[in-house]
Amino acid sequence: AGRALAAVSTEHLPALLNAFSGVGMAVALANLATVVALLTARRWIGLLIAAVLAVAHTPWWLATIAEVYTWSVAGLTAELWLLALLIRRPNWQALAALALVSGLGWSVHNFALLPLPVYLAVMVVLLVRRKLPAWSLAVAAAAYVVGAGPYLALIVPEAARAGIVETVRSALVGNYGRQVANLAAVSMHWKANAVLTAMNFVSALLPLAVVGWIRLRRRLGGALAAALGAVTLIEIVFYVRYPVPDQFTFLLPSLAMIAVAAGVGLSVLADASAAWRKAAVAACLTSILVQPAFFAVAPDLARRQMGERVRERELPYRDELRYWLTPWKHEEDSAERFARAALAQATPDGVILPDSTSEHPLLLVQRLEGLSPRVAVQYEARPLPP
Repeated sequence: AGRALAAVSTEHLPALLNAFSGVGMAVALANLATVVALLTARRWIGLLIAAVLAVAHTPWWLATIAEVYTWSVAGLTAELWLLALLIRRPNWQALAALALVSGLGWSVHNFALLPLPVYLAVMVVLLVRRKLPAWSLAVAAAAYVVGAGPYLALIVPEAARAGIVETVRSALVGNYGRQVANLAAVSMHWKANAVLTAMNFVSALLPLAVVGWIRLRRRLGGALAAALGAVTLIEIVFYVRYPVPDQFTFLLPSLAMIAVAAGVGLSVLADASAAWRKAAVAACLTSILVQPAFFAVAPDLARRQMGERVRERELPYRDELRYWLTPWKHEEDSAERFARAALAQATPDGVILPDSTSEHPLLLVQRLEGLSPRVAVQYEARPLPP
């Protein structure tokens, strides 16, 4: 996708990549609205819940930067829709579509592997109960391989070169094996991640989700409630014990599952009485207004409590509080200003040894703006120039 965007405009590639994340979040929200509408039989509930989630902190934040998580959750929400269709009316077409989308999701991010055991369990139960023909298993397997094809095309040649065991380890956990398997360690940045996580719940989303979880079985039936509950539990458990510096960004799939439960909860209150319906709708509309307002003032509020220095490692030219607490990134050009200053300092023919954070801004600014062409920006272990 990035290469296709580069073909559209190399000059505006960074902005296009960021915008592409926003498109992924829009697809995810549209899918979410469809899932909630299907589960509640009310389109307005799906639209309202999607609107509340749209202005939550992590979805908005990730929709403004070049990351794959929004497209990953677009796949997850599509899978939830197909899962609901499969359980309510078992047929081989829904199973094949679910397998295809899950495989495509693996080509985007390993996030897609988390709910896979639930899908497999549903498939096995339906096969055992003879609600699906036995041959549908082969169709589903083929559909999954087709979807995962782009990633498998990388894995197979690597396995031939480096060996199966090492390649499988690399494909599943990469350099994050310890974090993926973590059961007890806590991130060094847990306080900051706790704050950023909490900023997603300045809304009615969580209270509505609690109501939805309480009534999930009664509203959706045992099979669908069990499947959605299991996916939710897997996503939340993975997030809570994943000790990485940007842990809050991995909350996105959990937020999608919480939003699904919130939709069910809103349906429960809407059916309880006219007064409850009005109160719940008012809470959702208030959430849509309150969240952006809170994000706008959050940096100043935090600055009064913490002072100017908020991180041990502060990046030059960047307002750390605004960068992390305010999800929109209008006029956020600290990386560009840093790159221009560094290239100017190394002119005419110096060498810059960047870390992984500064490497890409330096290369982008140098190539896109034609600055300091004789400055060598070292990356990917290139040999030093003469």
